[in-house]
Amino acid sequence: MSKHYLFSILFILGLSSCNPVGKELTVLELASGEIISAENVSLKKGDVITIWTKVSKSSKDEAGVFAVKFNVETNGQSILLDSLNVDAEDHIINSKKTKESYTESSSSGDSTVYYTVHEYETESKKFTAPAAGKYTFDFKLIDRSNNSSLFGNKLAIILRKS
Repeated sequence: MSKHYLFSILFILGLSSCNPVGKELTVLELASGEIISAENVSLKKGDVITIWTKVSKSSKDEAGVFAVKFNVETNGQSILLDSLNVDAEDHIINSKKTKESYTESSSSGDSTVYYTVHEYETESKKFTAPAAGKYTFDFKLIDRSNNSSLFGNKLAIILRKS
């Protein structure tokens, strides 16, 4: 009888120590037009890197049209050039919405303006290492509206190893 309890406790402890979304390797903050890199990521053949996009959207900011391009290279050679779907809603984690406000002054007096901030992480792409080695992941936020002031959202890339 005590063996069953011991097994149950060990099983629960084993599950609680697992990270279902993978081990976080790095977080890269993106700014419009800049290339941000994660260099010398050591991978074995078959290792899977999941690229997550961390987004913070504010209802008070007008968002422009943007894309995130990325490049994966090893030994000085590009092996994958692609773009991320930052609006994917298939797998979202750490989602929270907060209501915030600011005071706006005008000739008729001060008024309080309320807005919502939605922060979340979404799974954007998976990359499987074709061979053991060191890899570099480059990311670039591209403003397609040609007006970087319209990009009012915050965006970061999170690399997680599954």
